[in-house]
Amino acid sequence: MPRAALEERYGSGHHERLFAMFEAAGQPHAERLEKVPSSRRALVLGEIARDQGRHEELHPRLFEAYWVKGLDIGDDDVLVELASELGMDREETATKLVAWAPDLLGAIEHETRSAVEMGVTGVPGWLVDQRLLVPGAQPHEVFERVLTRLGHEPQAE
Repeated sequence: MPRAALEERYGSGHHERLFAMFEAAGQPHAERLEKVPSSRRALVLGEIARDQGRHEELHPRLFEAYWVKGLDIGDDDVLVELASELGMDREETATKLVAWAPDLLGAIEHETRSAVEMGVTGVPGWLVDQRLLVPGAQPHEVFERVLTRLGHEPQAE
């Protein structure tokens, strides 16, 4: 989705507000994001990485690639490079991205529909304890209250 469409949907200054939240939380961010890439290819790569026991390593790198570096995580070349940085074979990853995409996209779309039915309208969305949906980026205190309400003791920092 192009930046102009995001501004139209979320209002003028959308990115500035988003980046202000990152700065307030002490988080790095890209200087400018021109578009929101389709994350479907990244989700396919995530499943390929999961099959190789690498999902936990890949997941934060995908976020960093987009939010910090401003890379297009819908581009196969970017995805293959990220995978190779984890030690995944470049050629095998590129082949699987093409070959696995149709099968995995069906499963991903099913999961997306399920999330939307639960009330997820954007990312991030957090399903806590399989019981409570917390939409969007929220301050740490919100999660502490949610955990307390669900009967968990928040951990000291």
